[in-house]
Amino acid sequence: MGRLAGKKAFITGGAQGLGKCFAEMFAAEGAHVTITDVQADAVRQTAEEINGRYAGKAFAFTHDVTSRADWETALAGAADAMGGISVLVNNAGIGSFGSVESETFETYRKVMDIDLDAIFVGTQLAMPHLKDSQPASIINISSVAGLRADGNFLSYNVAKAGVCMISKSIALHCAKAGYQITCNSIHPVFTRTAIIEAMTMASGDREAGEAKLARQIPMKRIGEPEDIGHMAVYLASDEAKFVTGTELVADGGLTAR
Repeated sequence: MGRLAGKKAFITGGAQGLGKCFAEMFAAEGAHVTITDVQADAVRQTAEEINGRYAGKAFAFTHDVTSRADWETALAGAADAMGGISVLVNNAGIGSFGSVESETFETYRKVMDIDLDAIFVGTQLAMPHLKDSQPASIINISSVAGLRADGNFLSYNVAKAGVCMISKSIALHCAKAGYQITCNSIHPVFTRTAIIEAMTMASGDREAGEAKLARQIPMKRIGEPEDIGHMAVYLASDEAKFVTGTELVADGGLTAR
């Protein structure tokens, strides 16, 4: 029996990166997983890969997290496929590079829609499913950018700080209502995903780009998806049933300074 045996997880942004890592690690620990993404072919392929190792554990849906209708369809489909939803992982997100002078309002709104507003919409719609499958957990993926500002990451800073606060508000609501539903946020530093690869390749030298990022981190390396995945597994498990309204930081010591 794995640490997540009997758990039924719904993971957004699951086609690649952290979402894919979460799904693989959850399935390895015994959970059923539904992964969603706007990348229809990629999310189906990821589910097929997981089922190749853990037969019948993974399901996939095409899902735009900015669409309320998509949320309703994906949640209903996942609950039917898995027999309920007991873990919600709000992982889908995008980044943006821009200051208060250079950022466009269109990009600002897009980052808010995907990184923050989707958590409100999705969690609100998922609550009936989570209440029916208690004990349950909500895991929201934020960033160290939600704890530490940068003049060139305006939209991302604001959105990820909002993820931290919405997680605390949801946690307090659930606790006061007497639900066995926890809610926490995870705050990774630069982690080896497609977003970081794009950042490092922009310089034309991936290795040099990663080294530049690593120099900012006391432990002198960027994160690996599994570093964050272990935190998600813990929060999804009954081991974390008394942990709610907090932010778990995986940053190699960056915010300790």
